[in-house]
Amino acid sequence: MKRFFYYAFAAMAAICMTACSSDDDDDNSTTNEVTLPTPENANDAVQFVFSTPKASESTAEDAPQIKTIDITESSDIMIELRHPVSGTTVFVKEKATINGNTYTVNGTKVRGTVKVVENGSRITRSGSAKLIVNLDVIYTSTEVYQFKTEDGSTITVIKETPMTGDTAMDRLARTWNVLGIILDLKSSDVKAYKKWEATNGIIDLEKTLLKEALDQGVNLNADEQAELKKKVKSVTITKTRLFSIDYVDGSEDAATWNWADSNKSKVTIQLKDGKMGNKFIQDATDVSFDFKDDRCNMKMVTTFDDNSNKKWDVTLTIQLQSPK
Repeated sequence: MKRFFYYAFAAMAAICMTACSSDDDDDNSTTNEVTLPTPENANDAVQFVFSTPKASESTAEDAPQIKTIDITESSDIMIELRHPVSGTTVFVKEKATINGNTYTVNGTKVRGTVKVVENGSRITRSGSAKLIVNLDVIYTSTEVYQFKTEDGSTITVIKETPMTGDTAMDRLARTWNVLGIILDLKSSDVKAYKKWEATNGIIDLEKTLLKEALDQGVNLNADEQAELKKKVKSVTITKTRLFSIDYVDGSEDAATWNWADSNKSKVTIQLKDGKMGNKFIQDATDVSFDFKDDRCNMKMVTTFDDNSNKKWDVTLTIQLQSPK
């Protein structure tokens, strides 16, 4: 998550130096009651939290451990991995199929099954249970980590109530399609406004932010340019407090979040990625969502000082639409 916003704002910082006059921003002040389709897996969204992070079969010192496994409202499996030595956290995400208490995934990054050994006749909304894991997490062609439990590991089960469509959480929790990106920059004497629409449901960052940055002479190294060569296809927000920007190549930038403020038409969440802070964005950054019909505008607002100590106000808006 921090990489997406870091490089986006890095590009913006240079774009604004030769910015053109701003057009008026889209009028998003009027909000309507929202009617959204219920995600296909809304009744089964659940998070499994390991009491002790689950180690892999690898003997490598910094081999990742599973901290949580989410089955999202959109039938994705999202696995939170923690590297014990470096302390870094990585999320991997694939599509899961559900058959009773068994979740099966067969993707390019994760393959295998997760099976719940129930307490009683069903998984409770919260409590403890046993989880039998048989998963391969594929980092690269040469890095495959196997996670396996023979008799099951004790976990905490966090199972959310089914969606009703009447609460802010239900309006927010889903995978959203990306329609476009809007960049709005303001300083004491310059305003800039850029808007790019998605093509076939995809925002190509290379043809938008990266191209604009390079056209303005931004000095980006190879790694930074690589991050801005991705294609954004969706944004996922879950009831169990996960947030991700999802790319066409299967990767994602993810963070955890808390409520900052919410009502039926507008929601503000606070990203909790403690390693996000840099010169362009702040730790625990707030992101707001304005709902209108079946659409949603995700806005991230920040300020920063450029190399000449000029202060800039930046708003990055990702325009979203709920899948039909």
